[in-house]
Amino acid sequence: MKLHITIAKHILDIAKEWDALLPADHHLHSRHLLAFEKAAVADIEPSYVQVFAKEKLIGVLYLQQFCFQHRHLNFGNGSATTAKLIKCFLPKKLYILACGHLFRINYQGFYFKEPAHRELVFDAIKLFTKQQGKPAGIIVKDCHDVFIEQSCRFWGYRFFSGDVTMEIGRRKHWTKLDDYINDLHKNYRQRAKKIMASLNGVEIKQLNAEDIKQNAASIEPLYWNVVNKQTVKLGTINTAYFYELKKDLQDNFEFYALYAEGKMIGFYTFIFYTTEMETHFIGLDYEANTKYKVYFNILFAGIEKMIEKGYDKLELGRTARDAKANAGALPRQVFNYIKVKNPLADITLRFFLNRFNKAENSGLNKRNPLK
Repeated sequence: MKLHITIAKHILDIAKEWDALLPADHHLHSRHLLAFEKAAVADIEPSYVQVFAKEKLIGVLYLQQFCFQHRHLNFGNGSATTAKLIKCFLPKKLYILACGHLFRINYQGFYFKEPAHRELVFDAIKLFTKQQGKPAGIIVKDCHDVFIEQSCRFWGYRFFSGDVTMEIGRRKHWTKLDDYINDLHKNYRQRAKKIMASLNGVEIKQLNAEDIKQNAASIEPLYWNVVNKQTVKLGTINTAYFYELKKDLQDNFEFYALYAEGKMIGFYTFIFYTTEMETHFIGLDYEANTKYKVYFNILFAGIEKMIEKGYDKLELGRTARDAKANAGALPRQVFNYIKVKNPLADITLRFFLNRFNKAENSGLNKRNPLK
């Protein structure tokens, strides 16, 4: 099938025809994409691709081009020699193209009117890179279905097997948090009760959009405390991201701030879908976390919210897998496909992915908290 594409840098320029192709309430509707565009997140440039067969619009792609730099790598306690070699040979800037959303899970970045056309996403990306320049790497993120391996190989992509997210499902008899607690094995149950008791004296407030904006000076340092511990930072958000997300999703996004002695010591956020929800970004004061066990209480707050609202599943994200496994979460494979042209970028990716997975998977299968 012969295709041609158009590329827009601002979703409002093509919103009418873009939205007309999509099903009602689709996550790629222009108002959702506009919210991220308005947030003006650093190092990321969005593009909106319309795919035509002859003159008929058959699909759309949401792309984010990320400017990857040395500051996005965290060598931590790794080999100093390896760090020096990577910094010496890896270009200071590499452009990575993501089809999808770098900060969202289950946010497939393409839609075709006919399901049989879904593999045309690779053709469309190739047309895009011919016009806009070839990036060092390409990620087709959070695909709803698996692509045939031969098709991926034909276009030079490979399945990115190292990406999993942690999830916990709600048991049918859970109607309140105590039902979940009672289903934990004795040691885990005692630990959970002790952790929740640690939160005594902490006030939790739900913030609206204006509250989020006004508390930016407290929110951003807490966010950076968490993100600076990540092995690889594929982009970082700002308070404007939360503000725009709240304005867009309204009741389907909740932002909670935790206060001790009048000072914000952490925050957590939820996104709600039809039958599932996710704990989105969090922020922590790590000194306060030691005293109040804020992180583990955030995990329990997510489980309580899932039960309270009757959702089937809670998605908890990719990091801190061992802690989430202690709460009863299990890993789920995410279907991403990557193409890395720059050999040094590929070596760096594999190095950090292996290190990340080695740390995250340590002891993961030994956890069995639920009866």
